[in-house]
Amino acid sequence: MMVLRSLCSKAFVTETFNWQWYYYMLTNEGIDYLRGVLNLPPQVMPSTLTKQRPTRPALAGADTHAAGEGKGWGKGKGKG
Repeated sequence: MMVLRSLCSKAFVTETFNWQWYYYMLTNEGIDYLRGVLNLPPQVMPSTLTKQRPTRPALAGADTHAAGEGKGWGKGKGKG
């Protein structure tokens, strides 16, 4: 907690207080500072800043089931 307050006073993180909780967000200057302190190469980036690629296409497999062949419990054919 005190480390984050120290980084906040140096403007390396931004602090938000809401509903009795503190939220800290790292700034770009804070990333550069930590990279220097921790001796990290410039290629290392926080995972929240890297673009996530989907593991499969968004609509893959959407058309594989024919209409009316569902396996669910919903209302449909055969319910008298």
